[in-house]
Amino acid sequence: MIFKCKNCGGNSVYHPEKKRMWCPHCESEDSEELIESGSMENCSNCGAPLEGVNEHTSALKCGHCGSYLILKERVEGEKRADLILPFAITKEQAVAKLKEEFGRRIFTPDTFLSHASLQLMEGSYVPFWLYNYLSRVDYEGRATRVSVSRRGNTEITETSHYHVVRKMEIPFQRIPVDASTRMADDVMDLMEPYEYEALLNFEEKYMSGFEGEVYNFSSQGGEERARQKASRDSEQFLSSTIGGYTTNTTIHKNINLEKEKSSFALLPVWVYKYDFQGKEYLYHVNGQTGKVIGKTPTDNKKGLLYSATVGGLILIACQCINWITGVF
Repeated sequence: MIFKCKNCGGNSVYHPEKKRMWCPHCESEDSEELIESGSMENCSNCGAPLEGVNEHTSALKCGHCGSYLILKERVEGEKRADLILPFAITKEQAVAKLKEEFGRRIFTPDTFLSHASLQLMEGSYVPFWLYNYLSRVDYEGRATRVSVSRRGNTEITETSHYHVVRKMEIPFQRIPVDASTRMADDVMDLMEPYEYEALLNFEEKYMSGFEGEVYNFSSQGGEERARQKASRDSEQFLSSTIGGYTTNTTIHKNINLEKEKSSFALLPVWVYKYDFQGKEYLYHVNGQTGKVIGKTPTDNKKGLLYSATVGGLILIACQCINWITGVF
């Protein structure tokens, strides 16, 4: 399927800044019309064979005409997302975030932030499972608090003993676990936090202008990671309530996690792939907050040139000092 402009027939896309559908050809707004013809093998606009479609692809850009297509079979039925967090920053704004992060690093390759390289950046909706858990915490421990005071020449140490009991219920809402095997889990964890109050019920139009995937595994496949996150945060919250003691000995601790709900959501990420000296570097920009994840490559030639330049300047400076002081 494809969204076409009723006015000029161009490909209408979702504009993150305008927060509405927009035609980049005639610049009309909210003039989109959904055309459901087409297949998973050929472009709905030009009819050319689609490249890069795999078992999880739900939206992509045609490599021939540049139209953004949505694969109907991947956005309906059980594969249909429950929620979507629309892109909030444009490609230009994402590029500006990259330049702000890496632009002043002197050893980056000249082509790293070039216009030609940055044109390869694409926005992608990454599939996530969002989990709701209720954490029930039951804790019992012994604690002491030691205080030292002086009376004249006498030092007095006083030890108070406490029986510490905690019984808490901690609700966790929308714990995110990325459901894409092509996205590194640690990178997606670093993309957090997203502002989930901006989540909307899924509509296909938000995908127009971007790539996308359906979940690569069921909600059960991501539960272990979600439980680890909920358990870790439960531990941290418990610790925050039993601080301030000199010693604390646990007698009993139990954290019971009860899953309440899981939802399939699509979250926005700008992805920049950069090839340098035979190696691919990946950079990710949170499509809502602009947070940048990635490490800049180093141009060794620039490093050598910099070292040689600095060394040469030091040598010249030493010669000048020797000349001024009369040492030859």
